[in-house]
Amino acid sequence: MKQRFFDAFGGPGDQWNVLVPSDEDFLARAADHDGYVISGSLKSVVDDAGTAFVDNVLGLIRNVHDSSVAPIVGVCFGSQAIAAALGGQVGKNPSGIFKLGVDRLSWSLAGGSEHWPETSSAPVIVQSHGECVLKLPKGSTRLASSSTIENEVFLVADRILGIQGHPEVDNHGLQNGFMPVHRPLFDDASWEAIERQARQPLHSVPLISLARRLLADGTLSQSPATETRLASLGTS
Repeated sequence: MKQRFFDAFGGPGDQWNVLVPSDEDFLARAADHDGYVISGSLKSVVDDAGTAFVDNVLGLIRNVHDSSVAPIVGVCFGSQAIAAALGGQVGKNPSGIFKLGVDRLSWSLAGGSEHWPETSSAPVIVQSHGECVLKLPKGSTRLASSSTIENEVFLVADRILGIQGHPEVDNHGLQNGFMPVHRPLFDDASWEAIERQARQPLHSVPLISLARRLLADGTLSQSPATETRLASLGTS
């Protein structure tokens, strides 16, 4: 999983430090980085609240939000941790059903391509979650939604990006990673639908490119997209 994140969100010359939130010295070791990517986890922001793991992740997010200018990208659990740390609400999926498969996202007006060229097409990404962000932190901007949850992608303070789905995961990762783990949750009819979704073509480039922009620039301030920026992205 680590390599997926390096490949998806890393840039030339980046140096990554992999930190474990349950480590006693986590907050000290996590301080003073140029940016942060918080991955998915088997932990739950809700069910594991009060554990060292969750408390340390939430503490890091608050520290960076309050006392740093570093960007954060949170994926799945990371997205939920951002919301929980900054005053939002996390809970079970509105459907009451574990979401496993593929979703197409729709950009909001605030997430449209007039702000960033990366959002000119709709992402189609892997999903694997039983919980989601039900209420955004105060002052957040919703950037994208799906047919299953409202707060798929959101932005806090122009530099903290939450992504509920898994843009770093491809079809193979869904079929051979997530699906075997979660098979016991579904009856045969539901599983057939998930298998069909798992064969759909994915389009994660818009979200990965947006996250890379944030990590490189340190901000996603909502200024008009420029032809120069779009052209440079077209060659990467």
